[in-house]
Amino acid sequence: MKTLLLSFALLTCSYHVMGQDTRTQLSSAYQHSAFALFNAVAQQEIGNVCFSPLSVQMALSMVQNGAGGNTLNQLQRTLGTEGFSNEEIGQFNRFLTQALTERPPYVEERYQWFPEDAPHAIYDGLYPQCGLANSLWTRPDAQLYDAFVQTLRTDYDACVETVHFDTWEGIEKINAWASEKTHGLIPTIYAEPQLSGLAVMLANALYFKGAWNVPFYKENTEKDSFLLNDENYVEVDMMCARDRYECAITPSFRTITLYYGVERDFSMTLFLPIEVTTLPTLTYDDWNAAQSVTNLHINLYMPRFDVSGNYNLVQILKDLGVTDAFNSMKADLTKMCEENRAISSISQFSKIQVDEIGTEAAAVTVIETADGIDLTSPEDYQDFRIDRPFYFTIQSKKNKAILFVGRVTKLNGSQGQVNSVQDLPASQIVNTKSLNCKWFDLTGRRLSTPPAKGVYIRDGKKEMNK
Repeated sequence: MKTLLLSFALLTCSYHVMGQDTRTQLSSAYQHSAFALFNAVAQQEIGNVCFSPLSVQMALSMVQNGAGGNTLNQLQRTLGTEGFSNEEIGQFNRFLTQALTERPPYVEERYQWFPEDAPHAIYDGLYPQCGLANSLWTRPDAQLYDAFVQTLRTDYDACVETVHFDTWEGIEKINAWASEKTHGLIPTIYAEPQLSGLAVMLANALYFKGAWNVPFYKENTEKDSFLLNDENYVEVDMMCARDRYECAITPSFRTITLYYGVERDFSMTLFLPIEVTTLPTLTYDDWNAAQSVTNLHINLYMPRFDVSGNYNLVQILKDLGVTDAFNSMKADLTKMCEENRAISSISQFSKIQVDEIGTEAAAVTVIETADGIDLTSPEDYQDFRIDRPFYFTIQSKKNKAILFVGRVTKLNGSQGQVNSVQDLPASQIVNTKSLNCKWFDLTGRRLSTPPAKGVYIRDGKKEMNK
């Protein structure tokens, strides 16, 4: 117990030394880099995207502790952490991890009147679960500096293991770690033993599971249409809920925010484009504008969705300015080990599932180095219908950390052509007149003409007729 109290005191002290200004600046840097990373991935991919910028940020931060010279400078510019020491970044990541993962203690007496299997389910429904885990895997003959390994253990609570990457036993051990930390959502990192000279692997795993603060009831879920484009749609399971929601308007999007759990510490924001036929780029400014909200009574229609991703981030990071780390002649990872290495691969595996109960999502980011490789009353409620391609973010209310950013453009279901279907609800029918319409009310509904009086949206900007 004394050791535990001493560790907590030292941790609290290190947070105090870091200072609120440093936390705020690094939090802002992570927010900005989150959208730079996501949009680089989104440009590379076609269709749905589920991506965790925080997982990449944590993994690259670990690499920074082994980097020097121009390699370190390029990593810092990409993450927006120029001017901060590795020690400050490590303290911030430690603070972030604790803030995201802490939950009220489970007190069995509070749930003793529930059926035998229900107490933990009730607890999980009240308090979302967020887990962050780091690991360092090395081949037996890969000698790393003690200082580098100790920093990962101290600042990132990294699990440090020696494995034979070229054996089934070795990769099964890594896969078991990923599966455990993501609760089975990402069970496999390596499908077979690695025979390419893999020497060192760094990994970050992020897991999130939360129940909606305002639930959707399965009996209200019905088949409805989701527009793929101005010509085609699919029939999907559309959930429905009615409540007061936080909504906002940005130049390009209508937004709505859904909270998780009783304390509302985590939330999902959905970005529905104002213009029906386009899905513009999602930016930090859009996300930031979505924080300035208006509470509205909303009938929310939202599809279930399930998105998985597997992203190679090497070219993406090169395009963002991290070039030397992948070049065996230029890489400076001399603070990691005596034998200078280059990064050979960076990839992320991710998955998100959204249904009436809530959201479960996970991501694992893997960084490898290898030998010799170039490294109110019902009528007052307004409809918010998520019936066409959209973006989503999952963030923490406490520290504005962005856990996931995603894009949904396609859902499974029977397909049809919009213009040839006569039985679609009137609000779902897309025609030339509606597509060319330039006026919208503050909830994003299309108007055939601007209102005679009041505020409305035209070409993504607010205007007013008096």
